[in-house]
Amino acid sequence: MEGGDAVGADVLVVSPHVPKFDQHAGSLRLYLILQMLAQKYRVRFLGHVDPADARSQRYLTALHELGLDVHVMPNVDIADILQDVNLCVFFEFFTTAEQALTRVRVRRPDLLVVVDTVDVHFVRELRALEYSQPSWFAKLRAKRTKKRELQVYKRADLILTVTEADRTQILRELPEARVTVVPLIHEPHDTVPGFHDRRRNSLLFVGGFVHSPNVDAVLFFCREVLPHVKRALPDVEVTIVGDQPPKAIMELGRDGVVIAGWVPELSSLLDAHRVSIAPLRFGAGMKGKVAEALAAGLPVVTTSIGAEGMDLIHGETAMIADSAEAFADAVVRLCSDAHLHQRLSKSGRLHARRWGLAPVEQQLIETIEALRTLRPKTLRRRERNLAQIQDVYVRSGLAGKLRRARTATAWYVSRILRMLGKPKATRTSPRE
Repeated sequence: MEGGDAVGADVLVVSPHVPKFDQHAGSLRLYLILQMLAQKYRVRFLGHVDPADARSQRYLTALHELGLDVHVMPNVDIADILQDVNLCVFFEFFTTAEQALTRVRVRRPDLLVVVDTVDVHFVRELRALEYSQPSWFAKLRAKRTKKRELQVYKRADLILTVTEADRTQILRELPEARVTVVPLIHEPHDTVPGFHDRRRNSLLFVGGFVHSPNVDAVLFFCREVLPHVKRALPDVEVTIVGDQPPKAIMELGRDGVVIAGWVPELSSLLDAHRVSIAPLRFGAGMKGKVAEALAAGLPVVTTSIGAEGMDLIHGETAMIADSAEAFADAVVRLCSDAHLHQRLSKSGRLHARRWGLAPVEQQLIETIEALRTLRPKTLRRRERNLAQIQDVYVRSGLAGKLRRARTATAWYVSRILRMLGKPKATRTSPRE
């Protein structure tokens, strides 16, 4: 069945953004899921476009080339394009479903609702508290995220996770939930460079810096791990790749550390470097940087969190270490031992077969087809009444006006605070 038929759709995919497939592993997964769905179903897509990002048109064009029926928020409301959807609404992230799930239930009680987690947000936020000096507000926010997230999952007909570990976390909280694993997607490379074909003592980190675990990981590595590595490998070079690096990351760019920023194509870097590092101390879900490196035959040093849900074995498919000293030792071993490097390169690629296009596509299509045997959940009377009120509110245009007013107010407040803060900033040192 051809995708992109404007007259009717089988699946409506709703995302907070048009997938930026060359910036984030989760976005790449969504793009490939859309590609797979479009080969069998008529797919309609609804998502936000960032007008400030010059690359947005390229991402939109890529969706049109898949044959999708593409709609952009906030120009189009979900209620406008629900009428002729036949099978299900597929929400990317619980936050997207939180805003619209009950409205879908009111307008189309016959449609099944799928919520794709990508990672379990409350797990990531609660784990992050251990590696900071959290305020009472941060603790409250993490607990609130858990409550909100579980409320959405409880109302969904099907929940998708990227790992069995995430699936277990949800089932521990919601034993009656229907949860299926659809992992990240990374096709193993057919041929890869050998140990001596790669740059000597070169390390590669990949990860977008909007994602806070990546910021923490790079700071942890450069401040606590790298000094240990340099004692054994004084000429070690570290390349940090990722979109929107903050000031704290940019300031690391010296003494063999290169902050490369966003790189549209990673193949040459994956082939050139000797070791991939993923020193993640908190997070959830499947780590795209790890899966991508394994699929490319680039041996990985990561932590227990980085390896979570991927069935990796220390010393066989990856090097896994949590302390700064053990992590550094694993990096030095992989940079120095050609036999170990070759063995992990080969076993990593073999292990990554489970995340290739063909097996994941089969999992995805079987999951969508299984929806035909389910009956959609129904709203309680109170939920239905609230959803009807919300629907009228959104359709009236007031929601959009208030959202724009809040955005404008936040912008003016931030300007005022920056202006008020300038005199104070001149009296303190940069470190303070």
